[in-house]
Amino acid sequence: MLDIDHFKNFNDTWGHQTGDQVLRYVASVIGRVGSPPRFAARFGGEEFAIIFNRESQRQVERVLNEIRTEVASRMLKRRSTNEDLGTITISAGFAERGHGEAIHLLMDRADGALYASKHSGRNLVTNADQAAVAA
Repeated sequence: MLDIDHFKNFNDTWGHQTGDQVLRYVASVIGRVGSPPRFAARFGGEEFAIIFNRESQRQVERVLNEIRTEVASRMLKRRSTNEDLGTITISAGFAERGHGEAIHLLMDRADGALYASKHSGRNLVTNADQAAVAA
């Protein structure tokens, strides 16, 4: 699970059209890095999800950090005016599905890890298993 940090403030400041451009930019990074055999999709609002099939937690964390770093590295500009918009960051959380674990429980754990990233300062990737140990 990935979420654009402070997106509501960005959208309120710069408007929905510019917010849509940001969503497209983040989606393009996620789509490229999360390309098949991974499955990436917008999950709603400014949230995205990626399914990693048969990849280790280390690989998943590396990919999520690659996405996070690339998104934060770009200085954004408003297309219509070339005005500087600054940078945006994303927070992410992930969980490995346990044997026989229901999908909704997996999603809850990944979402909990995402919120652990948010509560720890944002622009972070959190493993649900490590977040559970720290709690």
